[in-house]
Amino acid sequence: MFALIAVAAALPAPITMPAYKPGDAFVFSDGRVERVIRTEGEQVVWAGLSGASYKRSRNFIVPVLEWRSGRGSGTRQVRGNPDALWPISVGKNGGKSARFRAITETRANAQAAAKRSVSLWMCSTSRLKQFTVPAGTYSAIPVKCDRYSSTTMRLIEQREWDYAPDLGHYIRRVTVNYLRGTTRKVELVAALSGPAANKARLTALARKAKASSRTIRN
Repeated sequence: MFALIAVAAALPAPITMPAYKPGDAFVFSDGRVERVIRTEGEQVVWAGLSGASYKRSRNFIVPVLEWRSGRGSGTRQVRGNPDALWPISVGKNGGKSARFRAITETRANAQAAAKRSVSLWMCSTSRLKQFTVPAGTYSAIPVKCDRYSSTTMRLIEQREWDYAPDLGHYIRRVTVNYLRGTTRKVELVAALSGPAANKARLTALARKAKASSRTIRN
């Protein structure tokens, strides 16, 4: 009995969904900045350094739920249970899976008719791995999601988020677009919160990240 208790105590605790706070900010290698403006229950309102805010689930595998771009706007509804991935177990058999549909409606302007599309997502987790990014070395859980056409079931896109539990955010994201034949990777450069996440500091970090990215490409 005591041996069983000791083994259970030695197992890593399951990893819960991210818990963001207003003022948290993350800078990525492409110069993009993600800032938490406020939380609304299970949803988080984010913004970059400029432009309109956008709304996401705390569960980062769920695509953006509400946004504006110029005169246009968009909303998404989710059908299914993407939260089935959580809490994530880091044991030997800790892989979990989830599937859901994302129903997207976009408008070019307030007077335009809505355009509707549906995509199917299938996601899974795997075991902890070590990743080194500009912000440092982290133990992270790869979370992979495949996006399929809801009509042809053709694989359209794959996204991998490498989620670092100690940080409470993903430290790397890789997007493979099978229609375009492109792969895009972004890595965490800095994570700040509170007074340290002021606009001047974030702007400087974003500019430095962009400059470094251009140097690497050249």
